[in-house]
Amino acid sequence: MDIFIITLLILTAIFLVVLEVFFLPGITIAGIGSLLFFGGAIYYAFSNMGETAGYVTIIVSIVGCITGLIWFMRSKSLDRMALKTDIDSKVPTEIDDTVHVGDEGIALSRLNPMGTVLIGEKRIEGKTRDEFIDEGTPIIVERVEHTNVIVRKKIKE
Repeated sequence: MDIFIITLLILTAIFLVVLEVFFLPGITIAGIGSLLFFGGAIYYAFSNMGETAGYVTIIVSIVGCITGLIWFMRSKSLDRMALKTDIDSKVPTEIDDTVHVGDEGIALSRLNPMGTVLIGEKRIEGKTRDEFIDEGTPIIVERVEHTNVIVRKKIKE
């Protein structure tokens, strides 16, 4: 019966180690629980079965833990959980030749420091360098980059 209890404690600890390493990030209840179960198995072996059984339990715990981790890494379980698809689509972010320095538009969202602007009929990602620009504020294009435009508030004359 003692060997059954020790085996059960070690198997539970190995399960919790695999759970901790592959499914739960950081040190969680599973990691702490696995240490407690390993410690409980080793303590039980030393106190009820003697010193030799305690050392054998330590060795079996280490070998079992390493074997459990290697077995899980080589199993098909990780392949079934892994994503196999590649995303090959591309968001059209290039700004064409219709937007030029000095063009006027309006801020569609708050530029804090980035947001959406409407220049002509095009919705473009805009960026401000200095102050935040509220939604609905008239803007002027200062610089055109590949994926966005640098804008500033239009000063009322």
